[in-house]
Amino acid sequence: MRTSTKLIRLCAVVPAGLAGSFVAVIGLGFLPGEGLVFAFLGTLLVSLVLACGWLESPTARIFGFARGLRPGQRAVLDPSLALLEKLDLDPGRVLVRLDDDARLPATPIGRRTVIVEPWLVQGLYGRRLTTEDAATAIGHAVASQRVGPSRFDLAARLWALPWTLVFVVVRQIARMFSWVPAGGFAWHLRIVVGVIAVFQGFQPGGDPAIGVAAGVLVAISYIAPAADRAWRSVVQRDADRIVAQRGLAGSLIQLAQWQHGSASLERVQRIRAAAAERVPSTPPERAEGPAVDAAAGAQVLTLPTARR
Repeated sequence: MRTSTKLIRLCAVVPAGLAGSFVAVIGLGFLPGEGLVFAFLGTLLVSLVLACGWLESPTARIFGFARGLRPGQRAVLDPSLALLEKLDLDPGRVLVRLDDDARLPATPIGRRTVIVEPWLVQGLYGRRLTTEDAATAIGHAVASQRVGPSRFDLAARLWALPWTLVFVVVRQIARMFSWVPAGGFAWHLRIVVGVIAVFQGFQPGGDPAIGVAAGVLVAISYIAPAADRAWRSVVQRDADRIVAQRGLAGSLIQLAQWQHGSASLERVQRIRAAAAERVPSTPPERAEGPAVDAAAGAQVLTLPTARR
């Protein structure tokens, strides 16, 4: 499974990296040839540093738009992190995102860093989420890091950054004009624009290089997201298995139902099957949670309602 995961991830990273390099060359076209060479060498050097695991903390803060935990947030998360340490799912570093959005409660980035959403900390502090709920969300992010190839995650993000910015801007513009009749339909048919650009590039007076480049970018806008979704699906399946066998299947099922709604049926079934295969020597599902909360003086609620 690790090999197939790496191959799928490669199909998402390589096209995005090539597209990012192309967009960067266009954006830095005002520089002389030496400037482009120095920019390329600088990017290559920084990516090698990131691939070696250095500068992960500041880079994760930039790419993840996050910051370190404040003392109060750390105190709220301490019981969950203590539970994860006992389950061997503790993260190396926890950051909190600066903006509050309806993303996953915890997202992996880099080799050992997990970014939590502000609403997760607030829900835990307001006792709308349990210690086990927060531990499940963070532990699932850690399990995703262990299953998926994360060594070159930040380096790949660096090379794909120009393309990512262009893709996000174009999608936001498409959403802004989604009220226009057939506006969303036009975005889904962008392949037609790519075919026309390639055709015009080979017409008399056209530029074949520009036509091919436009066609490649349009093709990547389909290939890279599809490969990324396939990779995340494989990683999610294996991470679900790890978390369920650690005794957090109940909270993981609730997380899946909140995330996917009625479409979570198959995922919930896989989680229950993985929990049924749990090794008997593993501590009981609820045995560790109350002990951790008692030590921290926190109250555990049985039904999390913040995510509904």
